[in-house]
Parts: sequence; C-alpha cells; structure tokens
Amino acid sequence: MLLSTLSGKWGGPAVHRRILVTGARRGIGAAIAVGLAGPSRTLLLHHLAAADEAERVARECRDRGALAETLEADLTDPASVRELAERAGAVDILVNNAARPSNVDIGRLPLADWEATFAVNVTAPMLLAQALSAGMAMRGWGRIVNVASVTVRLGGPSGPAYVSSKAALIGLTRSLAGALGPSGVTVNALSPGAILTDGERELAGGQDPAEAHAGILAAQAIPRHLVPADLVAAVRFMVSDGASALTGQVLEVGGGLVYR
Repeated sequence: MLLSTLSGKWGGPAVHRRILVTGARRGIGAAIAVGLAGPSRTLLLHHLAAADEAERVARECRDRGALAETLEADLTDPASVRELAERAGAVDILVNNAARPSNVDIGRLPLADWEATFAVNVTAPMLLAQALSAGMAMRGWGRIVNVASVTVRLGGPSGPAYVSSKAALIGLTRSLAGALGPSGVTVNALSPGAILTDGERELAGGQDPAEAHAGILAAQAIPRHLVPADLVAAVRFMVSDGASALTGQVLEVGGGLVYR
C-alpha cells in the first residue's frame, strides 16, 4: 500500500512530471525508468549507441501509461551533455544513473581512463544538474537522484578511478542539496550494493557471478543476489512529495552489506 501511495503522489495525479534517466537502456537505469513510469509521466531515456535496447525500455514505459522517448548522447563529451539537457527540456526529476566502469589498478591506470571515468560519473551529472535545476527551482519543485556505489564505503572491488568518481558524486550530491534546498529541489544519492546486471556479468569475464560475489553475499544481512528491481521502491520514495525533507543523503540499498 505504501508503494502505491508514493508512486501516485509525485506532485498529485494532475501534475505531469518529466523524468530524465541517464543510462536507461538496461540494468539499473531501465528498472528505475520503468518503475517511475505511469500516467502523467514522460520518461526521457538516455542511451549511447543502443537505440534498440532503449526503445524496448520506452515501450515498457508506454505500456504503463507514460509517454516515453529515447535520447542519445555521449556523456564523455561536455558539449553532448549540454545538448542532451537542451533536448530534454523542462525536467522535473533527474536520475543520474549512467556510469563508466573502471577496474584498472593504480599501477597501470592511464590518465585517459581516469579522466573518461570522471567525465561520465561526475562531470556529466554536474552539467545536467547545472542545466536542469534552474527550471526546477523556478517551478519550486524538483528531484535529483545520483546513483553512487557501495564501493565508496568498501574501497573496491572496482579500481581507483571508479571508486574515486563515485565518492566525488556523493560530494556533489551534498553540495547541490545545500544550494538547491531553499528552492524546493532535493538532491540525494542512491548507493546500490552488489546488483546483478548484464554489466556485472560482463565485468566478471565469464566467471559465474555467484562465485564472483560469494564473499559479498556472505557479508550481506540478506544473503541473496540483489537485482535492479530491488532499487525501484527507494527511488520512488526519494522522488515523491513525501520525501520533501530528505536531501543530501546517501541511501544504501545493498541487503545490509554496510551500515551507516
């Protein structure tokens, strides 16, 4: 009952909300996009060179009564990020989910890898928030959710570029929360634990994810593989009217892997 109440009250059923989700073609981004879809919602689904996958997600959003369109952009390119913001138009809810993985250890880490990881994971969210939050503030309502990572708390297993970028994203979240709070805009971070996605399977390099994550699963209070759908309710809450006093926070959704 709580979920249905929250999902129907992001400003009331008569208020149309435009929602931009980056990295929405599959995995966590797709689950969040579909989970936020419904009547009086427009889903703007960002992708890079994966139009067919993004369109499948758009169809699922439309099946739930939402309007949906796909937007392609290279988030490593600031000009492309700014163009994405322009094409998105007036956005009420921004979910910065897109991320560039990096598992290169410090002894071999090229500067180019470090810079590309920060471009996608930190600079693009900053530029989108910069471009879109002005309209939110003018309208007196807005929600920004930045998808961070439990690796910030654990120090890995990802490489230093990824872990550092997600730590910087949390810092950006807190700074934006302070700056935008007086205007009715909240900014929070979602910190997923070990979520089983296609990307995680690819990073495992053919290794069985159950083996790759055995240590993590054993450390969780809830000893099962988490899936993208496990994150949806948390995001629904963070973007609801009922969460108007929640800002600058990092919400860990990792089955009890870490505690704050």
